[in-house]
Amino acid sequence: MQNVVFAEPFNIRDRLAELGLEEGPLLDAIRQGYVAFISCTDNHPPFSKGLIAWAETVRALRDYLVPAGWRRSDQKNYSMVVEPAGRLAIVVATGDDGTGRSETTPSTKAPKGPSTVDAVVINRQLSLFVEPELVLSGELPSEDNDDRETWFLLVHRSQGQVRCELSLPLSMGPDGYINGWKERIILGPITLDGDVFDVNPPAVPDITIPIERRL
Repeated sequence: MQNVVFAEPFNIRDRLAELGLEEGPLLDAIRQGYVAFISCTDNHPPFSKGLIAWAETVRALRDYLVPAGWRRSDQKNYSMVVEPAGRLAIVVATGDDGTGRSETTPSTKAPKGPSTVDAVVINRQLSLFVEPELVLSGELPSEDNDDRETWFLLVHRSQGQVRCELSLPLSMGPDGYINGWKERIILGPITLDGDVFDVNPPAVPDITIPIERRL
C-alpha cells in the first residue's frame, strides 16, 4: 500500500502549501485543544476532557480556515472544515501512540463510525489503488461529495509532548480503526514540560453592562 511520509521541515512546508495550509496555525489549533484538556477539573463529567479538547481543536481550526474561504460542515453530525473548492476536508481525531512518528503506522485511538467509513471509501476511490475489501463498506455514500478527500488531523497527548500529523486515510479494519494511510504529514511536536506558549482566543465584541444605583 502506498504510504508517503513527509517528515522533513521543507517537505512539510511545501506539501501543506499545496493544500492551502501552514503548519503554525495547525499547531496553534492543537495547542488550544490541549489548553481546554488541562483546564478540566475533577468536577467535569467523566470523559468530558477528550470531548472538550476535540471540540476546541475543531473550533480553533475553523477560526483559522473559515476566514480564508473554507466552510464549516456538520453534515450527519460529522464535523469538518472544507476548502473553498470542496475537494478537500479536514476532521480532527485522537490518534494512538504511533501518531506523529514517521517510522510507525498510526491508528485512531477509538473505532470510527459510518461517516468515517464513507470518507475512507471515497479516499480509496480517488487513489490509484482499488481494493474495497480493505474498508468496512464497499458502498459509496449518497451525498454529492464523492470527489472530496477527507484528511485527519490526528492528535496524541503523551508524557511531556503532544504529537500530531495531518494524514489521508485509505483503509480501516473490521474493528473500525483506521489502519492505512496514503499520505502522512508529520507536524512538529508540541513540548509541554516547561513550555510556555500563547493561545490567542477568538475575537469577541466588547460588552458594556450599565450599572445604576437603585433609589
